[in-house]
Amino acid sequence: MKPLYQNSLELDAAGGSSANPLKLDFNERSDSRPLWLSEETLSTECLWKYPDKQGLQTQASQFYGVSEKQLLLTNGGDESIELLFKLACLQQRKLILPLPAFSQYLVGKDTWKSDIELIEPLDDMRIDLTSALDCVSDKSILILTSPNNPTGELIPYDELVKACELAKSKGAAVFLDEAYIEFACNKTDVTLELIKRFDNLVILRTLSKAFGLAGIRCGYLLGQETLVAQFSQLAMPFNLPTPTIEVAKKAFSESARLEVCNYAQTIAQNREQISTLLSSSGLDVVDSSANFVFVQGSEAKLRLIKAACQKRNILIKTELSGLSVKGADIQAIRITIPFFVKPLLNALCWALKPELLCFDMDGVLIDTSQSYDEAIKATVKELSGKAITQKDIERLRGQGGYNNDWVLAEALTNEQLVASESVDFDKVVDVFQRYYQGNSSQKGFKTIEKPFVSRDFATRLFVTGTKTRKTAIVTGRPKDEAIEGAELVGAKGCLVISDDDVNQSKPNPEGVEKAMRYFGKENCWMMGDTPDDMAAANGARALAIGIGSESLYDFGADLVLESVNELEELL
Repeated sequence: MKPLYQNSLELDAAGGSSANPLKLDFNERSDSRPLWLSEETLSTECLWKYPDKQGLQTQASQFYGVSEKQLLLTNGGDESIELLFKLACLQQRKLILPLPAFSQYLVGKDTWKSDIELIEPLDDMRIDLTSALDCVSDKSILILTSPNNPTGELIPYDELVKACELAKSKGAAVFLDEAYIEFACNKTDVTLELIKRFDNLVILRTLSKAFGLAGIRCGYLLGQETLVAQFSQLAMPFNLPTPTIEVAKKAFSESARLEVCNYAQTIAQNREQISTLLSSSGLDVVDSSANFVFVQGSEAKLRLIKAACQKRNILIKTELSGLSVKGADIQAIRITIPFFVKPLLNALCWALKPELLCFDMDGVLIDTSQSYDEAIKATVKELSGKAITQKDIERLRGQGGYNNDWVLAEALTNEQLVASESVDFDKVVDVFQRYYQGNSSQKGFKTIEKPFVSRDFATRLFVTGTKTRKTAIVTGRPKDEAIEGAELVGAKGCLVISDDDVNQSKPNPEGVEKAMRYFGKENCWMMGDTPDDMAAANGARALAIGIGSESLYDFGADLVLESVNELEELL
């Protein structure tokens, strides 16, 4: 089977400039073409005349074992929803919609100015069916979606029966959206039996999801004749074009039924893998019976998932509507489950269970504000005769390109001198090192350095946790000072890549890439406090975790933490 997706890492290695994204944002069958459709060709002989959907109507009805008057073909499930709002408006019927819900229902609410009651979801984001049933009244229409979009929640059969019975007793109807029902993998089509029992039930289904035919726009309504006729009278004439009709005929066949069943079972297995990974990482996942999962939890973890997927050329749904009546700010994402699950699993593991953690040292693991920064100030004062402030240091450091404090001290010194003068770099190094290292007559600033990282967390990072996750320090320090710093934070045995170990300093990614090659790991995070660290991380295709200022988002940080100790909550 020809792949429909290519990892951007693989593509760049091959020298390409663009890639097909793995599209997991619209719940489409994006990475697996239906095999029963592979040889379909369209004839142009009949395109001059208006479409005739009678043959498809007959075939679809036989497919479900219902009469032709019990089935209405529509231009995708969206037209079915549009007909629902049109019907409710013309017949002045109240709609009841438990949230969360598919966004198209909210579009219909605004477009048709409908009399609609939105029901707030339960705390775990399942629909509040009890409250919805309490709102059912004469002539009202209860809208249910099972499996739900965006959560994937499946309404139990007995609850559907209860809803239909209550609605019938009150002269109301039930509109049951089953766009994703194939992914529930039911052994029998249990809800289809309900339309034989209830004349107040209409079911929406579509070829857009499990059948992989979103592009042809073909959906349908199923129900008893009288109710379906009410929708049929409002539908456009010739609402399905001839190419849609011809392709859709392939879907209503035994070979398609078997293939879709096998496809849905694979998706269900993949869904279980993804859900287990997400849940084991401390995220909340609604039990899904659809081809997607709805994920809530730590905003930081969701940010990392978004970043990892984006960097691996995977599209996921990060902006969801229709979650709450109250307009509550609900942090959530929705991820479609692919047929070929490895790329998604890899991206999620990168975001939630990294194989390698790389740390910058100064400003991340060690507080150097009273050591390196003071050495910079003293160096500039001695060589220029002028004092600088911490803001001057942060101004240049924040621009990027000054990962090496000797280079930063040189630049700040030259700023204080007249335009025709400049300081010798070797002189800067000598003076800086005297202040930082100290000598027989004075203590060096390095003696007052303190770790930022807590001792317990450092032990878990650099000692006890290294069997499952590798660590490295990638710093602009010279080798001897880098080793001293590693010992200070309790990372004596950690891989240390200093400025002496690379040909090019950060922002070049050489140091981070060297650590990745050393351990043979691809799923890496790089923690740093400067734009150069973020550039090095992104250049090495690592997730860029900024420490300190949120301005690091402007320089490519995927996530910014106030302190390196917050990292423990993510691991």
